Amino acid sequence: MLRAEIVHCLPGRLRLRVAEKRGDEAALRELAKSLATHPDVVSVDVRSPTGGLLVVHNLGNAWQPIARYAAERNVFAVTALAASESPPSIAETTAAGFKVINRRFRRATGGAIDFQSAMFLTFVGFAVHQARQGHMLGPVSTLLLNAYGFLKEKGR
Repeated sequence: MLRAEIVHCLPGRLRLRVAEKRGDEAALRELAKSLATHPDVVSVDVRSPTGGLLVVHNLGNAWQPIARYAAERNVFAVTALAASESPPSIAETTAAGFKVINRRFRRATGGAIDFQSAMFLTFVGFAVHQARQGHMLGPVSTLLLNAYGFLKEKGR
């Protein structure tokens, strides 16, 4: 049986990916046609290049009835890994991005400079630039405070 992975789920919207049918417009249209017969499905859009199906439905947050319906009719089995795990928060995604940046800084500098050190130096440089222009109170103090924050973060 085919497998469809839940890529994204919002109230009334379910995005599935059928990797085995990526690029196969006709097969994806058949799958969409089968899903569209579910009484709570409003529409199913096909994204052939990605093997995607966008299911618009009237079930709110519930996607499981559509998954059961597809499995009972041998359309495909839904892999709910992406939906059963909560998606990463913005903070987690941002932290992961900064870890990648940090690794790249270390690799590019042979381990001499990490991201926090680079940001510290950047903020100190901006503070010096602002001080030379006579903008002492607002910009300089804010930039130095931010630089201290990166230095403090590095010490953790």
